[in-house]
Amino acid sequence: MAIVVTYDIPSRHVEFKKAMFQLGYVEKIAHDGQWIYLPNTTLYHQSKIASQAREDANSIATSLSQKLERCIATQWGPDWAAIWGEPFKQ
Repeated sequence: MAIVVTYDIPSRHVEFKKAMFQLGYVEKIAHDGQWIYLPNTTLYHQSKIASQAREDANSIATSLSQKLERCIATQWGPDWAAIWGEPFKQ
């Protein structure tokens, strides 16, 4: 089951994302030959469930001495709409 997780932490965003990437999360999704670029604090995982994503985010925030201020993880389902976004500038 695929999920999206969105979160807020007060700082260390780059380190947080890098740690999530190591667990298989990504910041863009391929769809019909195009990329959907997710908002800055939203990630996608192809095979986790929502509670796993929440726990991954909480664990990484804790390891970075950050408070996970907000976090919502939910199944990526068939009924979605998006502004596809533009590639991230590195």
